[in-house]
Formats: sequence, C-alpha cells, structure tokens
Amino acid sequence: MSRASRLALATLVLALLFAPLLTLHPVFAHLYEAGIGGLGAEAAHPQVIALSALTAISVLPATAFVIFLIKAARCNDELQLLLNSSRPTRLGELHYKVFPSESVSVFTAGAFRPVVFVSSAAERALCTAELRAGLLHELAHQRNRDVLWGVILRAVGRAFAFLPHAEGLVQRASLHAECQADEFALRGGARRTDLFEAIAASSATPTRVASAGIGDAAVELRLVRLVHPETPIPAQPTRGFVALTAAIALPAILAHVIAIVAAACTLNLV
Repeated sequence: MSRASRLALATLVLALLFAPLLTLHPVFAHLYEAGIGGLGAEAAHPQVIALSALTAISVLPATAFVIFLIKAARCNDELQLLLNSSRPTRLGELHYKVFPSESVSVFTAGAFRPVVFVSSAAERALCTAELRAGLLHELAHQRNRDVLWGVILRAVGRAFAFLPHAEGLVQRASLHAECQADEFALRGGARRTDLFEAIAASSATPTRVASAGIGDAAVELRLVRLVHPETPIPAQPTRGFVALTAAIALPAILAHVIAIVAAACTLNLV
C-alpha cells in the first residue's frame, strides 16, 4: 500500500475504536441530566431510543474488529511452534528459517517481529536464483511491516463484512502490497523468470499464522505482470478507506446533532 493508503487505514482504525465512545457521549449526558430517579422514564424517551440505535450501529463494527484482533493474537502459539521447529540459515545476506513441510511455502510471519520462513520442500524445489527471488520478496514484507498491516486489513474487512465492497478494498490493498514486494525483488536483482517460478511454485501460507507470503494474493495477475509489466492493476484503496471512515463517523455526528437539536428545542420551550 502507498503511504496515503496506510494513513487512511490508520485513520479508519481510530474512527472504528473511538466512534462508539463519541456516540455514547450524548446518551450519558442526557441520562445524567435526568438523574437516577428519572432513568426509567428516560429509557423510553424517543431521543434516548434514537441515540441508542446509533450507538448500536457504531458499536457492532468496532466489536467485530476487536474480536478479530483478539483471535489473531491467540494464534501467536502457532507462530511459536513454527519458530521452535525451524532452523536458522541464510542465502548470502538474506536470513530465513527452514521448517519441515512437504508443501512449497515461502512467507513472512509475525506482526511485530517478522521472520521469513521457507519450507524444507521449497529449499529442495527452488533453485538458488528462484529462492533468492522469493527471499527478496519477503524482505520487502519485513521492511514494510506488511504482516501487521495485513492483520489490520483483515480486521477491517471483518468489521465491515456487511458491506459488499469492503472485501474488495482488502483484496486491492493486499494486491498492492504483493506487487510492491515483487518490484522490490526485481530492483534487488531478481530476474523476472526466477520470481515467476518462485511465485508459481509456492502454495498459500498457513491460515492460522499472521503472515504475508509470496503465493498469497492475486497470483495470476502478478504472474501476468511479470511477463507483461505494462499490465494495469486496480487503484489504491485510499478513497475507499476514507469513505468507510466517513461512514463509521456518521452515527457519532448524528448523535450529537440530535442532542443539540433536542437541547435547543428544550430551551425554546422554556
């Protein structure tokens, strides 16, 4: 993703987490003014009902987002098992860990301390030039913190699962991250044919480990781009993230508008 897309995504995450609190504020303020004795009557007040509905609309996406992050954090045991079963090695200046597996896999795992993993089958199946191309691709994922951003992306996708275009935004962001890693590998000296073979041979990464792998996103399109570099890819998802931020902020804005209008009407009656 571009810097603009990452900034838009970070802003969206902040909006997801703080919008429920901002939406709840007018509810608490209204009930506080009513006092303990008036809570029962105020609970059925149209203003409180409207504000509560807006709060629910705001809370549900945030809850789904947080639940996904909690589940992702629990998968840390899987990563630890992978680390314990692997051995460190290197190819020139490129460091990685080899783990026993019959599937050809090259990927980076670990949201905060990303590590490059290569399966024993991949070491056997890929020639030195192809393995180096794959490792350069993963080095880009390490430097760009793509595993962490990928976890946040999938959490956002889960938060807005009720919107049909949200998954498309996640896929576009993942595609751009993979294409950036491909281009980094090419700039690092990998040949297009070697990177092509490394991508084509690699299978998807383990689903329970937070990772970014060479065989993860839009493999067919990336292979076509290696043969035909002029092949276009979808635009960055920046505008989509901005639109989602506006959507998640709308309940909080409406809640405060309702509270202000209600307060103004009360003053006029007085």
